[in-house]
Amino acid sequence: MGAVNVLVSSDQSFRFVADEATAEAEDEASEEDLLVLTPELNVWELIEDELIMSAPIVPKHDICPTLVPMSAVDDAFEEALDARPNPFAALAQLKKKPN
Repeated sequence: MGAVNVLVSSDQSFRFVADEATAEAEDEASEEDLLVLTPELNVWELIEDELIMSAPIVPKHDICPTLVPMSAVDDAFEEALDARPNPFAALAQLKKKPN
């Protein structure tokens, strides 16, 4: 786990409409994203959202800089798992008891 430099770019088209009803009505037929034009439109938030959405879900190095173990063994976990009673053994004991 380390820092990964990722090239992020976005080529997006927007069209501004008057209200939400118009945006919903024209959304399926429109190739560009429809945004409701408001006086308090925050362009920085729009740019930030576009960059976040264009970033990869799981960024990774082209070549892994360190060897990553592909298995994990935890002796304490295995011991706790072995010490836990088997639920089917408890059911078998209930089955043996007379009614």
